[in-house]
Amino acid sequence: MLFQLSSNTPRFRVFSLLNSEFIYFIEQSVAQGEFRRELFSEGAVGQACWSNSKVNDVRASKDLTRDKFEKLFSSLQGVEENVRQELLDVFRDNQDLQAFFNAPSRNLLEFLPLLCQTALKNVATHLYCATKDIAPIIAAAGGLDITAHFNLFRGMSSNGKICKACGMKELAAFRAGVADGDQWRADYDHQLCKSKYPTFAVHPDNLIPLCDVCNQDAKKAKDLFKCDGGNERLAFYPYAEEARELIAIEIQRLRDPEPTIKLVWSTDDAARLNKLQTWDDIYEIRSRVEGRFSSLEVVIDDEINPAGIDHLRNQINDKARPVVERTLKRKEWSFWYQKLFQQLNLIDIAPFWEKSQFVHRQGIDGGEYILAGVQN
Repeated sequence: MLFQLSSNTPRFRVFSLLNSEFIYFIEQSVAQGEFRRELFSEGAVGQACWSNSKVNDVRASKDLTRDKFEKLFSSLQGVEENVRQELLDVFRDNQDLQAFFNAPSRNLLEFLPLLCQTALKNVATHLYCATKDIAPIIAAAGGLDITAHFNLFRGMSSNGKICKACGMKELAAFRAGVADGDQWRADYDHQLCKSKYPTFAVHPDNLIPLCDVCNQDAKKAKDLFKCDGGNERLAFYPYAEEARELIAIEIQRLRDPEPTIKLVWSTDDAARLNKLQTWDDIYEIRSRVEGRFSSLEVVIDDEINPAGIDHLRNQINDKARPVVERTLKRKEWSFWYQKLFQQLNLIDIAPFWEKSQFVHRQGIDGGEYILAGVQN
């Protein structure tokens, strides 16, 4: 995460209820028996899960919540009781997500047969994708659906409207004159992806609103704690850690036709470096920053449109000033532009200015020459 989440960020109550129901069901499934109503909790959430089935909804063409749970139960009945107990222990012992991030267990379910793993993932995915929207469950959570929760998240000044992972993009556009319940919302990202860590599929601390670039284009189903090659790694815990004080922008080859902008890590701490590399790999931070600033001349034209060298220097100095926290959390790219201009303010900009003016004059002279040739 570029910016850590506020510690008092409201957790989505529906996820808390479903997470508890998931654990309750696994606990009740340890003992041998038949699939029955008593496997679910007595309250509204348990009843909603039990009632949501193809048996009760003739319109359903696919398995619903109860059907998914029944298949999980059947698969678990085919293994030894100690395996079912171990699954329960996995759920119970890993509810503290910060502790898990500090000491990740990367192969939580390796003891579980593939059939059970598949059934568990199917339940986890269905809870997140469909069960969370069942009316009785939303009612049990105080009537707040996921859109209402997102509006609460975005309304907190301590979190703001900009993606906490990258600082580059608004979470979702806000439209004037549109009711809160009809506003667009960001997707909720599973920090621990549900395909690899289904036990956290509806854990309220595992789900964070991110911009569509971070969630859909960059992260997808990447594993925070394992590289594609299988090597183990660490990751920032979103509620307690952030990257912004550990990064810098360097400007190289200022006299070249195209100076190079590089994002670098400004720490020697091995654990933090590891987490920075993970953050970069998951959200493709470095390539996005360097891509945005690939043409320094375009950046300066767009942000300053300098009238002369003195004007350029004054504007760079002004834009290098620290950005107030509220702006960082409501304006796209503000963190990154301040970092860039802060670095520009430390170097001699005169060679760049002379080069850009020369290129500009050459462009004008070349254009006039071509036009003159056409006219003749």
